[in-house]
Amino acid sequence: MQPRFLFSALFSSAFLVACSLTLSAQTAGADAHPSSTKHSPFQPAAKQAPGAAPDKVWVNLSTHVYHCPGDRYYGRTRNGKYMTEVEAKAAGDHGPRGRSCFNK
Repeated sequence: MQPRFLFSALFSSAFLVACSLTLSAQTAGADAHPSSTKHSPFQPAAKQAPGAAPDKVWVNLSTHVYHCPGDRYYGRTRNGKYMTEVEAKAAGDHGPRGRSCFNK
C-alpha cells in the first residue's frame, strides 16, 4: 500500500468516527431535557435579598423595572436594590407593565 493512500484512509476513518460521536452526543443532549425549552430561562433566586420593607420596591438595575412587594421577583433578581417608588421613578425606572405599586 502506498503511504499517501494509507494516510488518507486513516484520516477519513478518524473523521467519520469523530463526526458520528459528535452527532450522537448532540442527539442525546436534545432528548435529555425536552421540556426545558418551554420554561423561561430566568429562575429567580431562592432567597429574597435582605432589606425588604413594606414601603420599598425592588429595582432590577439591569432592566430598570421595579417590582412590588409580593411580586415573584421582589428582592430576587441578581442585580438590584431596594428603594422607594418615588426614588425609583426619579432614577428613570418603571413598574411592571407600567403600573404603580402604591396608590398615593
